[in-house]
Amino acid sequence: MGLIALGALTAGGLVLRSEYEKKQLRVCRYEIASRRLPQSFDGVRMVMLADLHGRSFGEDNCRLYETIRSLKPHYILTAGDMILKTRPLDTERTARFLYRLTRLCPVYCGNGNHELELRRVKAGRQTAYDWYAGSLREKEVKILSDETAVLCRDGEKIDVTGLDLGLGYYGKGFHVPMRPDYLDRKLGRPEPGHFHILIGHYPNYFPEYANWGADLVLAGHMHGGTVRLPSLGGLMSPNYEFFPLYDGGLYRRGRSAMVVSRGLGTHSVNVRVGGNYPEVSLICLKRRGRAGNGD
Repeated sequence: MGLIALGALTAGGLVLRSEYEKKQLRVCRYEIASRRLPQSFDGVRMVMLADLHGRSFGEDNCRLYETIRSLKPHYILTAGDMILKTRPLDTERTARFLYRLTRLCPVYCGNGNHELELRRVKAGRQTAYDWYAGSLREKEVKILSDETAVLCRDGEKIDVTGLDLGLGYYGKGFHVPMRPDYLDRKLGRPEPGHFHILIGHYPNYFPEYANWGADLVLAGHMHGGTVRLPSLGGLMSPNYEFFPLYDGGLYRRGRSAMVVSRGLGTHSVNVRVGGNYPEVSLICLKRRGRAGNGD
């Protein structure tokens, strides 16, 4: 067999494998233990979704909905890029799906770069983002745009903040240093003594998120590195960063933890290969006793 034929056969095989992987759903389970967590939140289950990019798993996303329902979450949080900036009119389908999730439990949504790009798209007298966010808020989906929500259980509280990271920080092929006071100016300081969840779509700023005071960061954006290689992990991020440091999974820095979803959909690089299955993240919160190690 000639090299050209072999190359064509290999490429065809990768395309078929990618099409297969893109249609699968995998539940990835994470346990976050902290002595700062209130007792009433011990055992709370949170489902995190990220990077759906308007994709559907079954009619009206029935497969995705049933997967989430089976996990019996207490809260659902989205970590951005649930829509696709190049198809602003398709946001209605995603909005309907997120509204349907409110039948299961409260839903809190953070913004990624694709949501923020909708602010540049006019939709009549408002922007496409205004329409999208407004339609969700009307249906009791909580949009956290540089805002904090307080979750309450039995009189105890934890905080969830959604960061609208400026689009200038999504550098293509290079890292943009974050100004030291950026998060304080955008979000204020975390409430002292509260367990604090930060929805920060872009995980490359984990050191800054941790220094700000986040106990748990929820992120996505990396799509699992697009192509996963044995022993090396993800090959390339949507920012054309090769072998990204935070391509998917659980990371720790001091008392802070970060869960990076491999995401559910794709966009410009429409590929998932190497066991890079679409991910539904199940995060179980645990109250760590005073005798435990760490925070």
